[in-house]
Amino acid sequence: MSETTLRILSSIALVAVYVFMIFHSEWYYIEFYLFGVGLIFFGVKELYAFCKREDSKPFLGTGLFFSILIFTVYYIQFLGLQFNVTPPTAISELSKILRESFHPIPFLLVLLLITVWVLQIFKRPLDGALFSASATMLGPLYLAIPVGHFLLLLAFPFGAYYIFLVSTITFLSDAGAYFGGRWFGKHSAGLKISPKKTWEGYITGNISAVLSVLLLNFLWEHFSGVKVPLGILESVILAFVVSIISVMGDLAESAMKRDAKIKDSSQLIPGHGGLLDLADAMLFTVPVVYYYLVIKGIFGYSV
Repeated sequence: MSETTLRILSSIALVAVYVFMIFHSEWYYIEFYLFGVGLIFFGVKELYAFCKREDSKPFLGTGLFFSILIFTVYYIQFLGLQFNVTPPTAISELSKILRESFHPIPFLLVLLLITVWVLQIFKRPLDGALFSASATMLGPLYLAIPVGHFLLLLAFPFGAYYIFLVSTITFLSDAGAYFGGRWFGKHSAGLKISPKKTWEGYITGNISAVLSVLLLNFLWEHFSGVKVPLGILESVILAFVVSIISVMGDLAESAMKRDAKIKDSSQLIPGHGGLLDLADAMLFTVPVVYYYLVIKGIFGYSV
C-alpha cells in the first residue's frame, strides 16, 4: 500500500473519531479529555525524543505530569463554559474559581520552572543544565497549552463550527500544499528547514484553505439551518491568514526534527508519522483562532 493511500485512510479514521468527540457531549466531553491526554502523552514523549543529547535530556516524568495537569485545568474550566451539558455543582464551582478567582496556568508554569531547576541542581550534572531545563519547559508550552485551547475554542456558542473551521483550514491547507507540490511544484521555496517545499505547493495550500472554508460555510448553513457567524470576506481573510500560520507550525516542527536529525517524530500514525507530524500546525492555528475571537468579542462583535 502506498504512503499516499495510508495517509488518506488514516486521515478518514481520525476524522471519524474527531467528529464523534465534538458532537458527543453526554459524558461531559470525557472523550475529548482522554483524546487530549493521549495526544499530550505521546506528543511530549516524541518532543523530548528530539531533545536528547549526550550530556543532557529533559525530565520526561516531570514534563508529562505538568502537561497533563495543565490540560486538566483547561478541561475543568471548559466544563463551566460550555452550553451543552450541566456538570455537577462542585465541578461548576471549581470551574468558576479557576476562571475568575485563581488563574492556575501561570502558577503551574512557575511551579514547573522551580521543580525543573531543583531536579537539575540535585540530580543532574552541571553540563547541559540550560538545555535540559529549557527542553522540559517546552513540553507544556508547546503541547499542553495549545491543546487546552481546543477546549476553550469548543466552549464558544458556535464552538463546534469553530473547531471544524480551524481543522478544515489547517488540514486542507496541508493537503493542498502536499498534492499541489507533488503535481505542480517546480520552484523551491528556498527553505533550509524543508528544501522540498515549493511555492506552487504553498499557493495551492492557501487556495485550498480559502475554498474549503467557503464550502464548509455553505454546507454548515445548508444542513444545520443556522447561519455561520463569519461573513464571506472575513472567512476568506481568516482562512488565508490561518493557512499561513499553519505553515509556520509545520515548519517549526520540521526545524526541531532537522535539529534532532530525525525524519518523523515516530511511526504511530500510518502515512503521517507521529502525533507531532500530524498535529504540528494545529498547535499554532487553534490558539490563533481562539484569540482572534476573543479580541473580536472585546470589540463588541458577535462570536
